[in-house]
Amino acid sequence: MNISQLTTPLLAPALTSILAPAADPILASHDKAATEQPNVGPRVDYPEGAAGFTAVSSTAADAEVARSYAKTLAAGVDKTLGRPPLVDVPQQSTLGRWRSQLNSAFQSPGFLAWAKQQNINTGYLKVNPSRGEISGYVGSSIKTFSLTDDSGWSDISRTLLSISKVFAPEPGQEFVYPFYGRDGQVPLNLVAQFYGEPTPSTSAQVTTRVRQLIGNPSFELPDRYVPARSDEALSIHQQALGDDADRHALITALRSQAGDASVRVDLEAVRVPIDPRSSLFASEQRSEMTVAQMLTLQGNRVPVNAKEAGETAQALSFDLAHRAPGVESGGVKQWDIKLGRTLLRKRQGLVDEWKRQQLIQVSDTQAGPGAGSLLSLLFNALPQTTQKMIGDNPAWVMDQLIRSPKALALGDDIQTLLKSIKTPTSAIESVNAALVHELDPSADKSRFNVAGYDLYHKDNVGLPPDVIVKRFVAYLETKVGVVLAPLVARLLLAAVAPEFLVKNIPFGIVFGSAAWMNFCISVMRIELQVPGATANMTYNQVMDYGAVPSVSFEGESELLAAMHDSILAWGFANRMTGNSSKFTVATDELERIRKASIKQQTEILWAHEVLKTLPITREALALEEIKRVFPDIDPTLKVLQDREVRHTPLSLLDIYMSGPIKVDKWKSLDEKNFPYSKIKSRIGELKPDINKVFSEAFLEFRKTHESAWAIQFKYLFSLLPIADREKISQSDVSFFEVSRPFLNGFPSVLDVLTTKVFWPREPTDQELKELKGTQGLMMKVVGSEGEVSAYSVLPFEGRIVKEHTVPGSQAGFNDSSYFSDAGKGYVPGSLHVYNPFGTLNEDRDPPDLAGEMPGSYFSKKTNALAQAAGRFAGQVYEDLKLKAAGVTEVEKGRAIDENLKGFFLSLVPFYDGVQDAIKGDVKGAVFNIGFDILGFALPAANAGRKASKAGKGMLTILKRGVFAGVGASVGYTDTVDIAKNLNKGAQAGYRDIKYLAGKGDEVLSRLRGHYKSYDVSKVYKEGDIVKGFFKSADDNLWRPTVAILKNGAWYAYNVITKTPFGVQAAQFGVISALES
Repeated sequence: MNISQLTTPLLAPALTSILAPAADPILASHDKAATEQPNVGPRVDYPEGAAGFTAVSSTAADAEVARSYAKTLAAGVDKTLGRPPLVDVPQQSTLGRWRSQLNSAFQSPGFLAWAKQQNINTGYLKVNPSRGEISGYVGSSIKTFSLTDDSGWSDISRTLLSISKVFAPEPGQEFVYPFYGRDGQVPLNLVAQFYGEPTPSTSAQVTTRVRQLIGNPSFELPDRYVPARSDEALSIHQQALGDDADRHALITALRSQAGDASVRVDLEAVRVPIDPRSSLFASEQRSEMTVAQMLTLQGNRVPVNAKEAGETAQALSFDLAHRAPGVESGGVKQWDIKLGRTLLRKRQGLVDEWKRQQLIQVSDTQAGPGAGSLLSLLFNALPQTTQKMIGDNPAWVMDQLIRSPKALALGDDIQTLLKSIKTPTSAIESVNAALVHELDPSADKSRFNVAGYDLYHKDNVGLPPDVIVKRFVAYLETKVGVVLAPLVARLLLAAVAPEFLVKNIPFGIVFGSAAWMNFCISVMRIELQVPGATANMTYNQVMDYGAVPSVSFEGESELLAAMHDSILAWGFANRMTGNSSKFTVATDELERIRKASIKQQTEILWAHEVLKTLPITREALALEEIKRVFPDIDPTLKVLQDREVRHTPLSLLDIYMSGPIKVDKWKSLDEKNFPYSKIKSRIGELKPDINKVFSEAFLEFRKTHESAWAIQFKYLFSLLPIADREKISQSDVSFFEVSRPFLNGFPSVLDVLTTKVFWPREPTDQELKELKGTQGLMMKVVGSEGEVSAYSVLPFEGRIVKEHTVPGSQAGFNDSSYFSDAGKGYVPGSLHVYNPFGTLNEDRDPPDLAGEMPGSYFSKKTNALAQAAGRFAGQVYEDLKLKAAGVTEVEKGRAIDENLKGFFLSLVPFYDGVQDAIKGDVKGAVFNIGFDILGFALPAANAGRKASKAGKGMLTILKRGVFAGVGASVGYTDTVDIAKNLNKGAQAGYRDIKYLAGKGDEVLSRLRGHYKSYDVSKVYKEGDIVKGFFKSADDNLWRPTVAILKNGAWYAYNVITKTPFGVQAAQFGVISALES
């Protein structure tokens, strides 16, 4: 297509989808620059829209570019310059206008604020649009930022990368910004990339191309390049830059109010400028608005205090739309559109006919599982090199398969048949839906029943997600064959369990843990807004989102939907409810499980904080007591001496710590700085025995820590397989300390040949202590029929391990986890000594009663066993107490403080792992860390902070989402219907049409986006967006929906990705009109 055709208006829905501003974005994965000011900086010059140039002027300018390109190409490349030559580019040319657009993107306030926060030198930036990366100098070295890091690049780069792709459209292409040369010049290679010019490899090809351009000064764009460079695309990007500027101004204004929760804010009095390029300006025609007005238009709550203002700013700074699946890659949007039987039958008929035609064309039909299926036929049509990647990279193969020419053609036919709205990705979504339906036609498929497999089966409790996926793949191999199983797993997981597809999930995040529940809730909150997004996100990014409550009214319904499956699965894994395959549970039971999860997490958070505390030293207590009585003196001055004996002067602190002070025994050698004669009369006000005070304080410290270790045991116990927990709950349980045998003796005077003979002797207490395994405790379980099993309880590694055999019955037991020497001191062939610890526990948990199951974590027997485990962990604190008490001088004390901390941490390998992680030593952290408390301690310091922050934030979120009362008289369906209704933003369905007749406007006002309600008296035009109700034929419910008019019909519309989806609504409007 010729470049002159670019002036013709072209529909570019792909660009609309990519560049749509996030109407209700969530949490930024980074702290924005604290120095940002509430006012947006000076406006930059942005390019005129298509209307600013005539077709003639644009065509003439493009011809000038072609002639200049030919001239530069003919002159050749001077390799000594080290960079491409420059081409003169008039501003009114297509390339010139896009260059101005690129300048505006790099000068946008959001990008500049981000670059300042990251300390990037904006004088040299390298952009790779296909990879979503930008590189620049940070200090003296180059640093690359990607869409999967935690810098926040993904939250501010959507528009900039989309514009950049015009300059580097192909995979691997990149460019350096700012361009060198004068304003009206562009490097030769970028001109070629922009216009899709082939790179000549010989001088003859150069000569031929130069003659062509001189004879006909115009570029022949590839057809697929034309929409992205059209006038309409330019206008869309210009509006997107304006929307980005509005968003940044709003976030900055909110951040300027952030602070303590007690500080009230009046956001009706805070005004922000509205960018004249933005969609908000186009609809409201106002140059500025208050923060409250902007938030209300978006369907968000208006903060009333400084803390809420900060949370809202964080939520709005997260750009979910940038994670949405795209035209070229990124998986697929999983719109949960329910098709009626008639449409399902029609689609299946079309697919069956397509398969029949394909099988006719295939000469060597294959046999075996999955042969002749839609997936198999599409897969076999892929290049062999792509097929071979299925085992290593099923996500990439899935992207290639659902975007292959045959798949897209079939998807387009399905759309036409179903009268679905056509968007840049809708053909992908249509063929994907057909694939998923063929692989699992069950109407009630869910994570609890996907193709007949329960991902949350009791046998998977305590397993990390990658292991569960491997089990799922193994199950599918019997259904579809070994080759296709990884791809089928990817397709089905994307449809029903996207939590398994998130990138970089750390070890220690396992099914059944509170960490996994929190993670899944965060995943579902994202999926309800942007289906398919989380497969393009990392664990850190998901948990960043999870740490901040939703700020929109619509988010309240989404929270209930997101919580439902996650809490149900957690309750099942923790033996608080029955079979997980039972998707529906009573509302009061779900509420009971939610409250239990809050209680567990509260305890775990408490234990996590407790175990980070160090004991107070005797010196610190003594110093605190002296300062209480004598606040104005320095008790560390060494100026006191015995009146009768000359010696090195001592401090009052030393004397006080040594025992009762004999007041008249001492004198001060420096009465001016330490007036002992004046203060000695008040010595009696001091607590007489600081050693007793210290002992009591340390005992309280130890008891508190033992309680924390007990909580850790309960948490680890709750992650054991359900069968193990059920058996333990009905068995006799006893604990044993594991010791190595004492093998030393007295040497005998007799020699047998050359071998020394030793007489046995009794070991000393110290020798026995050194032989005891202080890092682990053996738990013996004896069932009702006498069967015995054993578990290693390893508190400092954060593990409970089931042993394959009973260790006491054999030599050679691997005791490396029980001893700090990692097994090096064990003498091969020797038998260990097992000494009872505590008393035999013969209790039995009562039978489970529906609706009253206490759960493994909260059961009486678990609590009793946990107390024993806590006492065992507390034994190492005896040595810690000696270390803390042995402080007598301040100078030594300061050195010993660090020594004490090191000593304490060395007793607990978990803490070594934390220190390794903080220092960036991931290998060391992996070796040392085993204590997975709510997923806080992870093999990356940043991941640990994310999980910890999200864990605390999730308590607030869980407390906000109350299930009780959901099915109230207003006509809401229960939580199951809400959870299933993913494609409607989790909005509840209504049965009571009379209620909606009076409350319709109130309900619609809670939807996101600044769109008005449907007006029955108004004539709408193509592209109009309104809020209204449509009736679902699937369940006969009325659902509040944002809809767009396309091709004379109304379609559901996602306000975050700015894309319509699904089949046309048979009934849409306001209740008063629909009712008649």
